Amino acid sequence: MNRLAAGILALALATSPALAAARGPSTPAERKKAVATTRELEQNPLAPGAGPARMWLLRWIVEIPDINVRGCAGPLDALVQDDGSRHGKELYAQAMFGMTAFMIENPRKKDDWVAVQTAGLESTLRAYDALLRAEPSSRWEELDTLAEARRQGRLQEIVESTMEGCGDERPPGPGDAI
Repeated sequence: MNRLAAGILALALATSPALAAARGPSTPAERKKAVATTRELEQNPLAPGAGPARMWLLRWIVEIPDINVRGCAGPLDALVQDDGSRHGKELYAQAMFGMTAFMIENPRKKDDWVAVQTAGLESTLRAYDALLRAEPSSRWEELDTLAEARRQGRLQEIVESTMEGCGDERPPGPGDAI
């Protein structure tokens, strides 16, 4: 995500209640497109057109009033400090996309914060695996640790232990991350 995209996202997040009030709930076609776009970005995060696809997803997630992604401090926080050389911001945003796709596909689990956050990490790890195939130098120690936890079947445990308090009923603060 470039600086302009990050700035747009920050502005959109700051004004999200106003944006959500300006439009109605997401449509079935939009939800289908969001899930398909998320899966495409997992498979090929560097594809031509990936940038505009991310921007559409980010804007759509912020604008819709019926799907709410909760940000939580956690194991992906280091990614937002990336200078762009290892695609940290794109991988960070992928967690939001993965959480959204999970809530669309599993509406009865939308309030299960552990399942939602785990789905976000899974989506990021799928995109990370694809990214490493294309750019082996784009390695992240934090994501390697999460990938190992996934191989060991401990990803949910990592979510529960490192994102403690995420399930609390409170609005995310400015320092909170996905």
